Amino acid sequence: MLCTRRTLRTALRVLPASALVLASVAMAPATAAESLPAHWCTVNGEEAPPGERVEGTPGPDTIMCEGDVQNAIVWGGGGADNIRVKGLVVDSSILGGEGDDRIQVNNLFPRNADSMVRGGADDDTIITAVVVGTAEHGATVHGDHGDDEITTGTVQGQPGTYQRGGGQVFGNDGDDVIRTSSVDLGGRVVGGSENDVIEPKSLGVESSGTVQGGPGNDVVQAPGGGTLTIGPGWAQVDGGPGTDTCNVEHASTGDRIRSSVAGCP
Repeated sequence: MLCTRRTLRTALRVLPASALVLASVAMAPATAAESLPAHWCTVNGEEAPPGERVEGTPGPDTIMCEGDVQNAIVWGGGGADNIRVKGLVVDSSILGGEGDDRIQVNNLFPRNADSMVRGGADDDTIITAVVVGTAEHGATVHGDHGDDEITTGTVQGQPGTYQRGGGQVFGNDGDDVIRTSSVDLGGRVVGGSENDVIEPKSLGVESSGTVQGGPGNDVVQAPGGGTLTIGPGWAQVDGGPGTDTCNVEHASTGDRIRSSVAGCP
C-alpha cells in the first residue's frame, strides 16, 4: 500500500507539467499551408475544372478568368487564342502558345513565386497593367517568337540596389513594338533580336531604369515618336548592335547628369 501511495503522489506531481506541455502544443500556431489554385475561368464558354492548369485546345480558344489567377498555369495551346484575366496574376503564368494570340491581364503580382506572361510563337498582342516585382520574385512579360505588340503600365523593380529579377519586359525574337508607362526602380525593357520600337513614357525618374534595344536596327523614343526625357536618376539607354535611333534627352544638365546613352549615333 505504501508503494502504491508513493507512486500515486509521484504521478500527481508529474501530471501538471505534462498537461502544460500538451497545452503548449495545442496552442502553437499552425504552419501556413501553400495556397490552393484560386481561379474561376471558362474555356470557350465552358467552366474549366479546378486545378493547377487551365488549358485551351489545339485550335482558337477564348479563355476568360473573372477573378485572380493564383498558383496556376493558363495555357492557350495552338491556334489564335484570346486570353483575358480580369484579376491579378498571383504566382502564376499566362501562356499563349502557338498562334497569333491576344493576352490581356491585370497586374502581375508575384508574392511567393514569379508571375509571368508569355506570348509564345507567332505574332502576339499582350496588354497588362503594372509589371512590378522584387529581386526574389520577378514579374516578367515575354513576347517570344514573332512580331509582337506589347503594352504595359509601370515596369518596376524594388527600391534599393537593383538585382536581376523585379519587373522586366522582353520582346525576344521578331520586330516588336513595346510601349510602357514609367520604367524605374530597377525595371528593365529589352527589345531582343531584329528591329524593335521601344516607347516608354519615362525612364529612371526616381531611381534607375534600363532600356536595351538588342541586335537589330532599333528605335527608342517617347510614345508616338516624341523625344524621351531620361533621368534625373540613373537611366540607361543602350541601342545595342545595329544602326539604332535614340530620340532621347537628359533631364539634367552638366555635372548633374546621371543617365547614359550608348549604342546610338
